[in-house]
Amino acid sequence: MHRGVFMTAGFRARLFLLGIALLGGAPLRSAELSEPAPLAARSLLLGLARAGSRLVAVGDRGHVLLSDDEGLSWRQVVVPTRAMLTAVSFPDADHGWAVGHDGVILVTADAGQSWQRQDSGTDLETVYLDVLFLNARRGFAVGAYGKFIATADGGATWTPAKPAAEEVHYNRLVAAPNGRLFLAGESGTLLVSQDGGQTWTRSEVPYDGSLFCLVPLDNQAVVVAGLRGHILTSFDNGRTWQPCPSETPSLIMGGTRLLSGVIVLGGQGGSLFVSRDGGTSFVHWKPAESTGSIAALIEADAGTLVAVGENGALRLKIPAAVP
Repeated sequence: MHRGVFMTAGFRARLFLLGIALLGGAPLRSAELSEPAPLAARSLLLGLARAGSRLVAVGDRGHVLLSDDEGLSWRQVVVPTRAMLTAVSFPDADHGWAVGHDGVILVTADAGQSWQRQDSGTDLETVYLDVLFLNARRGFAVGAYGKFIATADGGATWTPAKPAAEEVHYNRLVAAPNGRLFLAGESGTLLVSQDGGQTWTRSEVPYDGSLFCLVPLDNQAVVVAGLRGHILTSFDNGRTWQPCPSETPSLIMGGTRLLSGVIVLGGQGGSLFVSRDGGTSFVHWKPAESTGSIAALIEADAGTLVAVGENGALRLKIPAAVP
């Protein structure tokens, strides 16, 4: 497929899987400032991260939202793009990066209050789908057609790399507590790095569909999930995998592990999947207030989740037992 076609059709297909209809209209120029929108917190949001005590969410039309009360309220900040933002990463309370369509890379040094562009503004074909910074200098951005770039100077310069021979779409990049990096993508692609992203080896996941969700756990365990409700858990750093049968064949996009050890995954149609046994099994949970597809999850105050997705940001209270 031609790269330019993918930038529209491919991401539209991804949103379709989430149950979201991408509105038509003239393309937005990524160099423009985002526009203040009273309902930004109820618009399409795709990325979510914690910056110290602050939550930062990003999404459609360059929307960047900040919450200083664990997701009870949100305020929008203006950023130098109207491109779709897909992911955000904060390695500490102050320094953060957000990426998205049109090759956009944004950086902040004040916990998301102000943002600057780090990309050239001329690469309108690249779609970044995730970003991960290990500290204020070392980070990565990944995306469509095998896009993978790394920086060792806080994004002042970026170096392209090729983790795998195939130019698959890389959907998610995470760091485990033990330092290993996991990179998930289409066609069952799951790559593992033990040296901070310098080299990568393939993990043989027993599923050949697209993988969108990665949740690293303790004790060498990691959960991966994707299309049609497929959930798999590895307890040996990705060497072997245990399928976790799902009751609902929904696309799973995001997930998190709570301080209590409970694992929650979320995706299409507002469905969530909860594990209280370290990822060995998952139970379907569909809260009445979760009406839109979920792209990302994070723990707020104890026992509460903040989810972002099709209908913006939502707080969810996890029940003591999922029905």
